[in-house]
Amino acid sequence: MTVWRLVLILVLVVSGCAGAVPVARVDELAGAWSGRVTNPAGHAAAAMTVAPDGAFRGTMYLDGGDREFRGGLVVVRPGEVRYRGTDGTGTVRVSDEQGRRVLRFLRDDGGLDAVFRR
Repeated sequence: MTVWRLVLILVLVVSGCAGAVPVARVDELAGAWSGRVTNPAGHAAAAMTVAPDGAFRGTMYLDGGDREFRGGLVVVRPGEVRYRGTDGTGTVRVSDEQGRRVLRFLRDDGGLDAVFRR
């Protein structure tokens, strides 16, 4: 079996454990989140707070010093969440993984920007 087949099987198994969460209003995402951010400054642990209006602020904990980020979330239509932030724009995939809400920030250029859990 090729490496690519193993990767595909792993992706399918992991995605089967996560259920998409249909978000109707941005205030459903309000609260404190923790996770990891990837951007031009690096890849590091981070914390973020989302306000009821969708504005978010966070801190990325880098070895060379913390870096703040901010932006906003908007529900375009039920189930479709978009973001605009310090490092760009994209889509937010909201899922439930083992009872925890998960936000995946996917840049418009195809890369993964961040993953946060609550």
